[in-house]
Amino acid sequence: MRLPTTETARPRARLLFTLLAAAVGWGVLLWTAYDPSVGSPHHDGPWAFTLFLGVIIAARGMAFRLVPESVLSLDSAFYVAAAACLGAAPAGRLVALALTLDSLWRLWWRERRARLARHAWREELAYVVYFGGMTGALVMACGMIFGVDDLDLTGGSQLAVAARVFAVGGALLVSHYSVQGVRSVLAGRAARSYLRDVVLPGVLSEASLLPAAVVLVLLYRPDELLAFGLVCSTYLLVNFVFNRLQGASAALRRRVRELEILDTTARRLAASLQLQELVDTVARETTRALPEAEVVALVHRGADQQGGAERLVVDAYDRAHDRFTRLQLGRPEGATAWVMHNQVPLVIADLVDSDVAVGAAGTEGVRAWLGVPIFMYGGCEGVLSVQSRTAGVFGAEHQRLLESIGLQVAAALQNAHLYEMAMVDGLTGLFVRRYFDARIEEEIERAKRYETGFSVVMMDVDDFKRLNDTHGHQVGDRVLRAVAALVKGNMRGVDTAARYGGEEIALILPRTDMVAAYNQAERIRAAIAELRIPVESGTDGALIGVTASFGIAAFPESGADLSDELVRRADRALYRAKKTGKNRVELYWGDEGGPRMSLVDQR
Repeated sequence: MRLPTTETARPRARLLFTLLAAAVGWGVLLWTAYDPSVGSPHHDGPWAFTLFLGVIIAARGMAFRLVPESVLSLDSAFYVAAAACLGAAPAGRLVALALTLDSLWRLWWRERRARLARHAWREELAYVVYFGGMTGALVMACGMIFGVDDLDLTGGSQLAVAARVFAVGGALLVSHYSVQGVRSVLAGRAARSYLRDVVLPGVLSEASLLPAAVVLVLLYRPDELLAFGLVCSTYLLVNFVFNRLQGASAALRRRVRELEILDTTARRLAASLQLQELVDTVARETTRALPEAEVVALVHRGADQQGGAERLVVDAYDRAHDRFTRLQLGRPEGATAWVMHNQVPLVIADLVDSDVAVGAAGTEGVRAWLGVPIFMYGGCEGVLSVQSRTAGVFGAEHQRLLESIGLQVAAALQNAHLYEMAMVDGLTGLFVRRYFDARIEEEIERAKRYETGFSVVMMDVDDFKRLNDTHGHQVGDRVLRAVAALVKGNMRGVDTAARYGGEEIALILPRTDMVAAYNQAERIRAAIAELRIPVESGTDGALIGVTASFGIAAFPESGADLSDELVRRADRALYRAKKTGKNRVELYWGDEGGPRMSLVDQR
């Protein structure tokens, strides 16, 4: 018979049906127990009941999964054999007792591995009562319908015994899967899916064991159980061998799946050279490899969104909401700190019972946590962790797989850092022009594909040559660093800032129209105008102020379909800002020779 499982959808209707079926099943069994005229034992012996009980429990303990939707054990054959050997009513009570004990043990084991929620306890206990009572009542009813109490096991026809056993077995399988099907449908599963994925493989595998029931019945003698016991032992040994073979086969399939996942993950990580793209790939590939993971967090030492100084950051991905969160960390804390300090993986089965806190983004309601160290540059430079709101879901297999992913993530992070070192300007921490040129091409393609827009902002520090001539290039460098830091502080994570050449900076603002780009540029302009930069580094001496001019072109408002033309038009707007007084923001609305619209006109 199928091992007990618990679905989660539409719990109230399923729970009511489960309790009703349990009440009916146990009611019938108790009625036959107190009514001596119904189903009295006729082939019983002093040890027969105990032997059948032990064999059924042992068979269920060695059950193995034949196909993903079907669990196979020798217990079905023993149910039918018990009905023919002991009588319908005693067999029903025997099966009810055996399945209830087995279900209670499995429930205790699951609770030991992962603490169940209160509502889950109700459903689990209801299923324990239901599974034993319902199955026992069905065994008794099928036995009575086909008259197993009238069988002559000593001098009767063996063909008649076999026919009666097959009839009882077939009726039991049909009725059992029908009742289970009602629960499955109430749980939200389609009837066709239940028939195809559960009933068909289940009935075929269970029916294949009915000849074993015939052999057991023909060998059964109430006072001479040695031969019967030896046959039972043989079948249990066969079940044990199949159990081990199936376990080895399942482990091999899991390993093959892990290798396939790791191969796919490695190829996708290798193609992700930009840090933000890499973080996205890590999160999605990890949740694909570990479906139990509801939150993925990557703690690593990396530059901020615009390539600034390295610091410890955590990028967390919430799979349910498909949402990323980035936090800057002053220092590691909680479980992350433990992993980085000890440089070994850590599994927390249930945070409720743990002294270690998670202490990272996206951890609300988290019960289970698994983290592995990320080794780069000769030391532990980060942690890759997965989290779940269900306790006890992560085990040794998950840890092994996550460690393998962590090795690939470490290599990919190093490649991304090298890529950013090549793509980031050493003085300002902004991206270089080559990166800007690639990004604007990507943004044009994305805007055309999704029918969105974006803006390009060209900005230039006013009178920068005179500043260099007056105060020297060291002061000029200090000004550029201060302006770049201010620009980065006023940008979103999706925006891009690059040093376009000399004192000129170029910005890409995705999903930003002309008006929104103007407002953002105006905020940056005003903040730069308030900057005061020391002439001498590290002193309280003279301070100088600077201003900047801005030119904006937007796609598609500015009428340019090519990246070079879009940048050229933003540059024309910047030139106009320089000509009309500097320290201002100008927009490119149309052709240079046509009428020029102001922002006020557009509004």
